[in-house]
Amino acid sequence: MNMREKILNIASSLFDSRGIQASGVDTIILEAGVAKATLYKHFPSKNQLITAYLRDKSDKFYAWLNAQLSSKKAESLELLLLLCELMEQWISQPEFRGLPFHIAAVEFPEAEHPINQYSVVLSAELQGYLCQIARHAGAKDPEALGQQLTILFEGAALVERLTPNTGAATRAKLAAITLVRHAI
Repeated sequence: MNMREKILNIASSLFDSRGIQASGVDTIILEAGVAKATLYKHFPSKNQLITAYLRDKSDKFYAWLNAQLSSKKAESLELLLLLCELMEQWISQPEFRGLPFHIAAVEFPEAEHPINQYSVVLSAELQGYLCQIARHAGAKDPEALGQQLTILFEGAALVERLTPNTGAATRAKLAAITLVRHAI
C-alpha cells in the first residue's frame, strides 16, 4: 500500500467512525503516523481528502455492484430484480453507516461548499447509474425508473442509518420490485 492509500484508508476509517468534521487533519496525521507535509503532498487540502474519500467509497460500491450484476444479461427483468436484491443486501450489512455523500452533505450544508456540491454530483451519478441499468434492462421509461429506484434506495439508506434493522431496506426492495415489474 502506498502512502496516499494509507492516508486515505486512515481518513476513511475516521470519517466513518467519528464523522468528517470531527476528524481533524491533526488526528488523521497522528493516526496515519505521517508528517503534515506528507499528508499535504498527497492531499493539498482537507476538502481534497474528503473528495477522495467520497470518490473511493463510490468507486468501491460500483465495483461491487458491477461484479454482482455481470452475471445477468442485459435487457432482462432479472437484471433489475437482482439490482433490487443487491441494494437491500448492501444497505442491510451490519457495517453499513449510510451513504457517505448524504453524511457529507449534512456535515457541509452550505450549497456553495465544495463538499456539498460534490455530494450533489455523487447523488446524480447514482441516479444516472440506475437509469443506465434500467435502460439496459429494457425499461419503458428508464429515467423515471432510475429516479424512482434512487428515491427508494437513498431513502432506505437514510432510514437504516438512523434506525438500523427496522426493515427499511427490505420494504424499499419490495417497492422497487413492484416498480420494476410495471416498468418492463
